[in-house]
Amino acid sequence: MSITGSQFDKVAEEYDFVTNLLNDNTFFIANMPIEKGRALDIGCGTGILVYELSNYFSEVVGIDISEGMLEFANKKRQCSNISYLKMDAENLSLGYKFAYIVSRTTFHHLRDISIVINQMKELLYEGGKIVILDNVSKVETPPTYVYILGAIQEFLPNCFKFGVKNAVRVFKYNTSKSWLEHLASDKYLSEQKYYEIYGKLLPNCTFRRMNWAMGIIWEKPIVSMITE
Repeated sequence: MSITGSQFDKVAEEYDFVTNLLNDNTFFIANMPIEKGRALDIGCGTGILVYELSNYFSEVVGIDISEGMLEFANKKRQCSNISYLKMDAENLSLGYKFAYIVSRTTFHHLRDISIVINQMKELLYEGGKIVILDNVSKVETPPTYVYILGAIQEFLPNCFKFGVKNAVRVFKYNTSKSWLEHLASDKYLSEQKYYEIYGKLLPNCTFRRMNWAMGIIWEKPIVSMITE
């Protein structure tokens, strides 16, 4: 991946607070496969989505490159059917397959999306699903002031929604030096690039544009066995 785990280590605690406060897993829950065996979350962070999926799947594996994030995940979101592994998404060393493979706001960090997608397809059972949610932007790497202005605009609505204390904490996190330095390394795709890249890698996938994000849903075809 193009980002190092240490960059996320620096923001793990506040990332967990803010993401847990603002996060919405509806897109992933709404697009689960019928089969609820084993699920994989690529770039699981502090385990927020992993923990949610553990209510539906017999086993959930979360991988991330950040030791700090995984430490929080193991401490705060652990149960008998969850396991966390330190692993690079571009080198998925897993000896078993999955019914559901998900990823949230991770793919814009990858050096080569095609490598990861092809590995995911190999790890997926027939009839299983890949669901990805990631940032979409007309500008590949927005300037820092865009994020600061966004944090200012969101402050008052967050006060009403989460209370002043929580809104202040979110604002401080979104404008912190560590987080802004991290955002400076992000590289987003435009909407058209999503259609071109993912449309080729995941034939017949479905796209869902959702404000700042693009959602991608792909089901692995079931190949009928013909016997004589």
